[in-house]
Amino acid sequence: MLSVIAPLLLNSLLGQTAPVVLENKAIRVSIQVQDGTYDVTWKGAALKSVWGEARIVDDTIRRTISYGRHRIDGSVRDVQDALGKGKTVAIRHSQAGLPDLVQTFWVYDDRPEVIIRLDVAATKSTKSNYLAPAVSEGISFEKRGPLQALFVPWDNDMYFRYRSDGWGEGAGDGDGSYEVGAVYDDESRKGIVVGSLDHERWKSAIQFQRNAEGGVKSLRAFSGVTSKYTHDIVPHGSVTGKLVSSPRMVIGYYADWREGMERYGDLNAMIKPPLTWKSEVPFGWNSWSGFKTKITAEGADAATEFLKNDLPWFRSFGTAYVNLDSFWDNLTKDQRRQFVVKAHAAGLKAGIYYTPFTAWGDLSSPVRGTNFHYRDLAIKDEKGEPLSKLSGGWPLDPTHPETVARMKRQLQEFVDLGFDFVKLDFMSHGALEGQHADPKIETGAEAYAYGMQQIVDFLDPKRIGRPFFISLSIAPMFPQGYAHSRRISCDVFANIGATEYLLNSTNYGWWTNGRIYRFNDPDSSCVYQPKDEEPVTEAEARSRHTASAISGGMMMEGDDLTKPEARKRVLEIYSNLDVLSLAKQAVTFRPVFGDTATKGGDAFVYLEPNGKTAYVALFNFSKDKSVDREVTAERLGFPTGQWSGIDLWSKKTVDATHGIQFKLAPMDCALFKLTRS
Repeated sequence: MLSVIAPLLLNSLLGQTAPVVLENKAIRVSIQVQDGTYDVTWKGAALKSVWGEARIVDDTIRRTISYGRHRIDGSVRDVQDALGKGKTVAIRHSQAGLPDLVQTFWVYDDRPEVIIRLDVAATKSTKSNYLAPAVSEGISFEKRGPLQALFVPWDNDMYFRYRSDGWGEGAGDGDGSYEVGAVYDDESRKGIVVGSLDHERWKSAIQFQRNAEGGVKSLRAFSGVTSKYTHDIVPHGSVTGKLVSSPRMVIGYYADWREGMERYGDLNAMIKPPLTWKSEVPFGWNSWSGFKTKITAEGADAATEFLKNDLPWFRSFGTAYVNLDSFWDNLTKDQRRQFVVKAHAAGLKAGIYYTPFTAWGDLSSPVRGTNFHYRDLAIKDEKGEPLSKLSGGWPLDPTHPETVARMKRQLQEFVDLGFDFVKLDFMSHGALEGQHADPKIETGAEAYAYGMQQIVDFLDPKRIGRPFFISLSIAPMFPQGYAHSRRISCDVFANIGATEYLLNSTNYGWWTNGRIYRFNDPDSSCVYQPKDEEPVTEAEARSRHTASAISGGMMMEGDDLTKPEARKRVLEIYSNLDVLSLAKQAVTFRPVFGDTATKGGDAFVYLEPNGKTAYVALFNFSKDKSVDREVTAERLGFPTGQWSGIDLWSKKTVDATHGIQFKLAPMDCALFKLTRS
C-alpha cells in the first residue's frame, strides 16, 4: 500500500516548509518545499537534491531550484489510471517575470518507481525545445562490481550498436542513451532504469555520468535531444502554448536491471499497446539477402515453389509468407500480380516493400500523376531548403498532403494486388526535425506519429477486409504502436560477424518484444550465401538461425533458392523442427551477461513461466578457435532442482543442475532445452 506523509494543514500554517512524502514499501519520494528539490530513495540506492530545468525565455535554461518560490500545487490526490492505483502531487515553482515551472509526481502502490513530468505554465503562449524533469548530482548506488551504463540507439540505422559502457561522455556521446537508459552492477544485477513514457512529441535522452571512483556522478533525463544518433541537422523543434509539457519520465530501482527494462516496456505498453495482431508470428522468405537489387520473377517463383514443395513444415501455425523486398519494380505490375496469385495458390501469403517517407531520385523529378515535385514534399530546414540526404534518400514530410496521398496510392496498389504484408523501410527520415507543411506539427516525432497513423488507418483490416502485417525495418524504436514488428537491428546477413552484431541488439534490446512491438524482427535468416558474399559454413548457418529463433521468432529465410547448394543448406537447417517450434513461441531470451561493452552477447536464457522448462543459447564468435563455455545455474537464474536436457543441434545430453559446461567449435552455437525434475 502507498502511504502519504504530508501534513498539508501544517504546511499551510508554516508556509509549506515541511517536505511532502510519497512512499510505499519499495520507494520514498520526498519533495522539499523549502528549496524546490526532491529526493528519491530505495533500499540500496538514492537520488538526492534532484531538480528540473527548462529552456524558456530568450533560450535560457531555468532551473526549478533557481526560482524564488516553491509551493505544493493543490494537494496530494488519489490516482487510478492505466498504470495502476497510487498517489500524485505537484509542486509549483514561481519567479517574477518568468513562466511557472510545475513538477508532477506519481507513485503507484507497491511499485519501485516514481514518474515525473515537468510543465512550463505561462499566462501567454511560450515555447521550449528542452525540458528536463530530473537532474541530479547526488546519486548513491550499492555495488559489488563495476557499474555499467546502458546506451540504447535512437533507431537501428547505420549499424549503431547498443553499449553497456554508454556513459554520457566523450565526443558524440554526451547526450547519453535514447528514450531509456540504465545504470547497473552486472555482478549483482541491481540497477536504476530511467526512461520516457511519452514519445509522440519529443525525442528524449537519459544521461548518466560517472565519477573518478567508478560510481554514478550525475543523471540528466531530458526531452529535446538531437545528435548524430537521431540524424538531425537542425535543432529539436520548439513546442508552444500556454502549457508546454515534457514527457512523463519513470525512474525505478530493481533487484535485476533486466526486470527493470521489461517493466519499462510494460509501462509503455500500458500507455500505448503494440499494434494488435491476432495471428501468428511470421515465418517465410524475403528476397533481399539472396538477391538484393537483382530480384527477378524467376527467383521469387523459385522461393514460392520451394516453400510449397520442399518445406511444407516451415509454417507458423499453418502460415508462411514469400516477400519481395526493395527493387520489386524489377518485376512488371503483371508479374507482381502473378506472384501474389501463385503464392496464394500455394497456400502462402505475399509481402512487399515500401519507403513512404523517402525519395530516391532527383528532387526536381515530378511526383507521378501530380503537379508536385519531390522538392515540394521534402522536409525543409530553417531557410526553407530541403534537408540533405540521409542514407542515400531525401527525407519527405509526413504531414505534406501529397506525401500522404502518394503513400495511400502505393498502399492501395499493394492491397489491390492482393499482398498481405508490407515491410516499411528508412522510416527515420520522416522523424527528422525541420519545417513541416502542417503548421500544427512542431517536432519530428510528432510528424512521424502523424504519418504512421495515416498508414495504420489506411491498412486497417476493417477498411481493406483482411489482416495486413506492417513490419518496420530501419525505424526509430519510438513512438510505438504503429506496426506489428520492428527490426531489432540494422541489416543482418549470414556470417558470424553478422550474427554477433545481431546479438548485440538482442542482448540489450530483447525487452521490446511483445511490449513495444508485437514481435522483434531479427531480419532474414540467410543460411547459405547472401548476394555478393562468400557462402557461410554450416556452423555459421546454425548460429545465424539460432540467433533469429531466440530474438523474437520472426523466421524469414533469405537465400537465392534457384541455387541447388542453397536449397540443400536450407533443408538441412530448416529441418530442425525443435528450433522452429521454439521460434513459434515468439519469445526473446534474456541476456546472461550485461557487460559486453559494444560486443554481442554470447549467452542467453529463457525460463518458461512454469519454471520447469528452460532454454539456454551459447555462441562462439571466434572464426578459428574452439571455446569451453561454463555458466552456473545461479547465473542462469534456474530454480533449485535437478536440471537436464539436450542440445537441439548436436543432440548431446547435459546435466545442468549446477550449470552448463560445453565445448563450442569455431563460429558454432548450442541451443539447450532443459527440464527440471
